Amino acid sequence: MTEPFCDTCNRLRLTSEGQFRTCLFAMDSTDLRGPLRAGASDGELAGLIGEAVGRKWAGHRINLPDFERPDKSMSMLGG
Repeated sequence: MTEPFCDTCNRLRLTSEGQFRTCLFAMDSTDLRGPLRAGASDGELAGLIGEAVGRKWAGHRINLPDFERPDKSMSMLGG
């Protein structure tokens, strides 16, 4: 990526493993597969998603010396 676009990004991703990610460069994700398999209601899932979106960072630090690359690259997540 040549230029960060975090301040305008509104993309969210659900991986094939049931992990909800708010950024391709995030170091963490929210597990939705576990709650789904445990019978979580639509409201409970919406709550988990809302909390994750509320924690979405303002931006990663790509191109800065302290940038940490996540374990899974964008191509592994469908980015």
